[in-house]
Amino acid sequence: MTQPLGSVRQLAYVVTDLEAALDYWVNTLKAGPFFVMEHCPLENQKYYGEEGHVDVTLALGNSGSLQIELIYQHNDAPSVYRDFLQAGRVGVHHIGLMPENYPETVKYYQSQNHPIAFECTVGDAPLVYFDTLDSMGHYVELWDNHWVFKDLFLMVEEAAQDWDGKDPVRRLDI
Repeated sequence: MTQPLGSVRQLAYVVTDLEAALDYWVNTLKAGPFFVMEHCPLENQKYYGEEGHVDVTLALGNSGSLQIELIYQHNDAPSVYRDFLQAGRVGVHHIGLMPENYPETVKYYQSQNHPIAFECTVGDAPLVYFDTLDSMGHYVELWDNHWVFKDLFLMVEEAAQDWDGKDPVRRLDI
């Protein structure tokens, strides 16, 4: 990925209708293409320290060098996604960053009294959401500087470069 480490790399939205959201981002905002990961395998889930069982489909696309993530939750498991919608929130759910030093940055956010709201792994790569709702109005997600994320994000970014609008929604198995 070409964004510098530590910069805001992603804007994410929780949606109640993934197809409508994809249509809006592709046809109105001309972002894409989007890569859809059905029932994304989020492993080792913890929701505020308790075992989590959220089932989500994710769609990743770019608008320029900024990644857009659309998240649809399939089940009613307690989660940062369900909570956001049930609280009547709309708009940006979280921003995403990949710090140079993941463990150090996690400790920094904790020292700022931001509780860990959600954590999991994708493959062997950890990610964490911090509850910054009171101070920011949304969560902050950090990804480990790991090839799993770097390869995925670079593929999505490269697909958006000189994208001609064809094949706007692509299925991706991870």
